[in-house]
Amino acid sequence: MGHDMQRVPSTTLSGSDSASQTVTSHMDTRHAANSQSLPNGTSQAYHDERGQPWMQNGASGGDTASSDSDAELPQVDAKMIPLSITVSRLITYAYTELVTLVDTLPARTEADRRSEILKYTDHMTDMLTKLLVLVRWAKHAPQIQKCQNAIAYLDSQNRYFDCAVDSIYAAFMSMPGVRMRNYDVGNAAEILSTGSYQRLPVAIKRAVLPPKLSKHQVRETLEAISGIIRKRILCGEPVPLAMRRYVIKNGRIVFTVPG
Repeated sequence: MGHDMQRVPSTTLSGSDSASQTVTSHMDTRHAANSQSLPNGTSQAYHDERGQPWMQNGASGGDTASSDSDAELPQVDAKMIPLSITVSRLITYAYTELVTLVDTLPARTEADRRSEILKYTDHMTDMLTKLLVLVRWAKHAPQIQKCQNAIAYLDSQNRYFDCAVDSIYAAFMSMPGVRMRNYDVGNAAEILSTGSYQRLPVAIKRAVLPPKLSKHQVRETLEAISGIIRKRILCGEPVPLAMRRYVIKNGRIVFTVPG
């Protein structure tokens, strides 16, 4: 009896313990199927049920979206020199200066040799120190390049915005010349009521020959002219005695002088 009681805990489980072990074994199986062990002991990225990456070397799936957004930015390479070219040129310059110094030292005195060697050493030390600073600064070049790309993208967007504003303003300034004018209701009413247009410029009347006058109009015009002449003779300056014999007829004055 005592021996049978000792085997019960190892063979009999409650309902909750059985369910928890089933869920745990299912999670372990899915984790093992979606993850792989790398040689250095780290875990490679595994995916959830929708196929989205959960973690990759300590980075979340948001880094992929960030890299995609960085790839869309314009790459700015103007006025940039690769670091390898800078290092190569500095090494070539240092070697050339050293060869020149070695060739010219035998012709100098001992004091001049020491002075030239000291100058070369100090100068090359400064140049190599600057190169060291440049190399250490180059570690942050990707972040600086990203900032430059972002600035170039914002500048391009600003130029597009300025061009759009200028185009809209040009279209606004040209609109008054292309819009339809209002209907000339006043002149239309005048023509329909009077049968003619009384507001034509005077230059048009001068350019067009007037119609011929009738005999009655000619007679009236000549009588009017004769009246004007008679008025000027009577009311104007005194006529000399020799020219007081005259006849006004048909718009003309005819003087009769004796002798």
